[in-house]
Amino acid sequence: MPEFSAAESLVTARLRLDPLAAADLAGVHAIYADPDTWRHLPSGRHTTLAQTDRMVDESERSWAASGLGRWTIRLRSDLPGTNLPAGSIIGVASATLMECGARNFGYRLTPASWGVGLATEAATAALAVARASTFPVTARALAANLASVRVLERIGLTRVWSGRGLPGAEPDGTPLAGADTAPPHPHSIALERVIFADRPLPGELLAAIIRLG
Repeated sequence: MPEFSAAESLVTARLRLDPLAAADLAGVHAIYADPDTWRHLPSGRHTTLAQTDRMVDESERSWAASGLGRWTIRLRSDLPGTNLPAGSIIGVASATLMECGARNFGYRLTPASWGVGLATEAATAALAVARASTFPVTARALAANLASVRVLERIGLTRVWSGRGLPGAEPDGTPLAGADTAPPHPHSIALERVIFADRPLPGELLAAIIRLG
């Protein structure tokens, strides 16, 4: 198992972010299995522990290959008005390296922690270190998920594409000859999506990200 240094942990006013590890599996799975965290894409919900375990493995490979992956988000103190005490796992932030050569930036928090700015707080900290790497930072959101879109705008990422892409699409949505990349969530292809990035993306890279769904 990889060993991560304290330098890879991030601390904010209310949160601590540590590299996602096998010991976090149960707590993280509870969040990814919660239907409320997948309101805009029910097909993405984790229905087995093995799905979450694969996510942990993918994160560890990304940390080993590129110096960043996913972080487990924990509270540094009790969250007022909730039953979430200090030390609770409340979500995951991500800056994993994809095969296309860009980072996949994102976050998912338990509904009990919504509405008090914790997603923005975690995403701001994670983006600061992700931007310092040599790889472009990209984020994909469903257009209907307005809260997620607002967070991505608030932390300073730029909208570079929106539309209903198809597997094997050019940046304008037209088919890309020879493309065979299957999206991880094929049901999202028919939904309107938004792609954000921290810098301009070459056309081929943008097309590859559109194909991911």
